[in-house]
Amino acid sequence: MRFGPHIVSEWDKATEKEWLLTNGSGGYASGTIAGSNTRRYHGLLISSPLEGGERRLFLSKIHEELTVEGRTYFLASNQLAHDQYQTGHLHLVEFFTAPIITFVYRMEDIYLIKEIFMVEGEATTIIRYRVEANRICKLRLYPLVNDRSHHTVNNNPAWPFGKEISGSTVKIKSPHGPLITLSSTSGTFQEMYAWYYNMYYAHEQERDEEYLEHHFIPGFWETELTAGGEFAVSASLSGSLAADYKRFYQEELIRQKAILSRMTSKNPLCRELARATDKFVIHKDEEPAIIAGYPWFEEWGRDTFIALPGLLLITGRLAEAKKILAKYARLENNGLMPNFIPADGSAPHYNTVDASLWYFQAVKAYLDYSGDLDFIREEIYPILKKVIHNYSIGTDYGIVMDADGLITAGKKGVQLTWMDAKVGDWVVTPRTGKAVEVNALWYNALYFMTLLSGRLGDHDARRQYGELALRVQEKFPSTFWCMRHDYLADVVYRGVRDERLRPNQLFALSLPYRLLSHRQERQVLNAVGRHLYTPFGLRTLAPYETDYRPNCKGDRISRDGAYHQGTAWAFLIGPYITAYRRSHNYSRLSRQIAARILAPFFHHLFDFGLASIAEIFDGEHPHTPRGCPHQAWSVAEVLRAYHQDILDKRPESLWISEVNSEES
Repeated sequence: MRFGPHIVSEWDKATEKEWLLTNGSGGYASGTIAGSNTRRYHGLLISSPLEGGERRLFLSKIHEELTVEGRTYFLASNQLAHDQYQTGHLHLVEFFTAPIITFVYRMEDIYLIKEIFMVEGEATTIIRYRVEANRICKLRLYPLVNDRSHHTVNNNPAWPFGKEISGSTVKIKSPHGPLITLSSTSGTFQEMYAWYYNMYYAHEQERDEEYLEHHFIPGFWETELTAGGEFAVSASLSGSLAADYKRFYQEELIRQKAILSRMTSKNPLCRELARATDKFVIHKDEEPAIIAGYPWFEEWGRDTFIALPGLLLITGRLAEAKKILAKYARLENNGLMPNFIPADGSAPHYNTVDASLWYFQAVKAYLDYSGDLDFIREEIYPILKKVIHNYSIGTDYGIVMDADGLITAGKKGVQLTWMDAKVGDWVVTPRTGKAVEVNALWYNALYFMTLLSGRLGDHDARRQYGELALRVQEKFPSTFWCMRHDYLADVVYRGVRDERLRPNQLFALSLPYRLLSHRQERQVLNAVGRHLYTPFGLRTLAPYETDYRPNCKGDRISRDGAYHQGTAWAFLIGPYITAYRRSHNYSRLSRQIAARILAPFFHHLFDFGLASIAEIFDGEHPHTPRGCPHQAWSVAEVLRAYHQDILDKRPESLWISEVNSEES
């Protein structure tokens, strides 16, 4: 993934393409291919302190100056207040993403190559410089240091940073923060005390957030480089030094090769997406987790279960999938799986109705790929039974099985489904009652448990779950089908249908066990394809509805007001393609059309969050990407749909191979 001077040296184009590095433990580095920071979340070292807590920005940037024969070239690229710019991007001639994030600058006949990577499992970032020239060059580097939450900005230029210099190493300490070790491979660190004022974050102003920030400059490194000379600097909370950069560099190359070696598919698009999946898989205290999106999301239960097949199963990371399922089994509470697990170690939040039901789907997918029935029997099956029991008799937030066998849920002021935008006391898309996707998931959980309990010899449970599944199968179509529209209602509350066209009904078609007739499936697909489909996902509301919002931008109230009212979500393209192929009996033509549907996403890999897929897109042309530039379930569902539904590499469900025909 390479970009030449027609992109990298054009400010408007280059600042809209963002790169991301991760360290496997939740830390990250990010920026634009212009070399500028346009978000408060951009920086070279953003990590939780070693003792835990939220992620913080410690190193924003390094400003480079290259001097040759008395002429100095300033390579910093920034936008400042009052439309002032530093234009180092004009010297850029190339940028590429793999195997290492690389910037190539040209000054006269001199090339300066800058490579950035993070050390796996450490809060450490390495920046390596190489000069290709026949003349001696002097390189001076100024680190821009900070210590603040990645959700905020620092407007206090009097922040009292302490520092201790020893040769080429300087240790920076803010009053209540960790020790930041900055080091280089040669030369000395020259002390100074200065501040870089008013770095401007365009994306934050667009979002009506604080958008100006000050950074501390403790001094600078200076070194001379000749042809082929190398110089590296590091920023670390772990105490690592730049002197080890060659070892770290080789270890990173080996690690990236290992990511691709686990992929059974050699398809280049699958392999590119597999590389993207790795960024979302982290390990905390040797326990794996899935980050929902970069830069601002953390670990969410629902997102984890939806993303797990694409992130871990298709990419051959079965051991990590197993550990995640076991972890969530331990966290089950009153039949509920956590909706959100805070990074600071505080108690999980359980305010969701569908996360527990998505957990069944993740378990089934794991079984389909692994056949690991012993693990499910010993650690997971009892938890699945508890979920069914609690949903049947009633649990928190008004979640309970109604007399007709369907699940109803809701509590004033709490949004329990994935359409969860809320501003103050305003729940933007209230869905109290029987939500269509919740009951499709409920039916699939019951059907799966019927098969699983029979496979495990739990015949009383098999009979109970089978009877419940039949009751739901009977009541679901009559409860949700809208005769005048020929599609499914979104929510039914006390017998009243919300008949606005939304994409949630699609899960009744895409989940493994079907609830509708073939004719009804085609009618749903026709409605969804006609009114909700965009090249980058499905709209959350049809454009003809009165509450439809075409663009998700502006301040928080405006964004949250549009989040589920017309904004297109990329992850929904996965179930759409699965439903489309199934409903057309996996015909050759449906495969070709499905490939056409996914094609825009592979072009999108070169935009916004590079080599990744955005969270959301505007509902109308040009479908501008919004939200998180790197979203786990967006990447996971595109990869899953491409692998399973276009390459036809679906798992064989070996765990039910011995179930008799009646149970099947």
